[in-house]
Amino acid sequence: MTDFVKMSGAGNDFIVFDNRDSSLDTLLTRENIRRLCTRSLSVGADGLLELRECPHTSFRMKYYNSDGGEAHMCGNGGRCISAFAAAAGAAPASGRFQFMSGAGLHSAELFPDGTVGLWMTEPVIHFLEEEITTSAGVVAVSYADTGVPHAVTFVDNLSDGIFEKLAPMIRAHPSFLPEGANSTFVSSLGRSQAVMRTWERGVEGETLACGTGAVAAALVGRELGLFDLPMDIRMKSGLLLSVGLDKSGWWLRGEARTVYAGSLKDHWYDA
Repeated sequence: MTDFVKMSGAGNDFIVFDNRDSSLDTLLTRENIRRLCTRSLSVGADGLLELRECPHTSFRMKYYNSDGGEAHMCGNGGRCISAFAAAAGAAPASGRFQFMSGAGLHSAELFPDGTVGLWMTEPVIHFLEEEITTSAGVVAVSYADTGVPHAVTFVDNLSDGIFEKLAPMIRAHPSFLPEGANSTFVSSLGRSQAVMRTWERGVEGETLACGTGAVAAALVGRELGLFDLPMDIRMKSGLLLSVGLDKSGWWLRGEARTVYAGSLKDHWYDA
């Protein structure tokens, strides 16, 4: 049997494996990860997190989308694996520590209230408020990379069906070739509050939360003069993620919970 933990970060759910000894390398193939993340037929998750050894920091995070493909970064995944690493003795339970992802070097900290803070790699804005053409019409989109690329669209209403119609088109738009971008829709509730929904590549659907999307929303909104920092952004799950900027860079903070621990049967993939 192979042990794993199921975690959730503000609604993003992940399967987490401790592979510091590399013993799970043959298990964690693209096809097996896709199977494990398939809901109803297996554990089910938005993605999979792999804890690896790192000679220069507390650990290395490898992140895989639910289609089994590896991605550079996941904000809520980074917060979840930080809590997991602390529980496993791979990172301090208090104070700030560093870890590596495919996007680069991060700092993280576990707070007494149960929230986990993550400092991102330096984000990049590619363009602001450029019009792109879809089969449903012209849309003003901003494009930013916060570890993974996000196409950010500001709308007045997130419940009128426009997200479901446009987000998949924007995700696969030629402007974001070759790999596409996550499509994040944001509605402002004031200078320091917003609501957000994200259609994620690699999941190819909406997730209940997106940490890199929250940072992209705050970043773009600040550049457009819409937001003051720090700010709270409500996810599709109903939970809040806080985003801010300090001398260490852009940070993301929110809850990260262990849902359950389990063991895979030796023939879990036979079904």
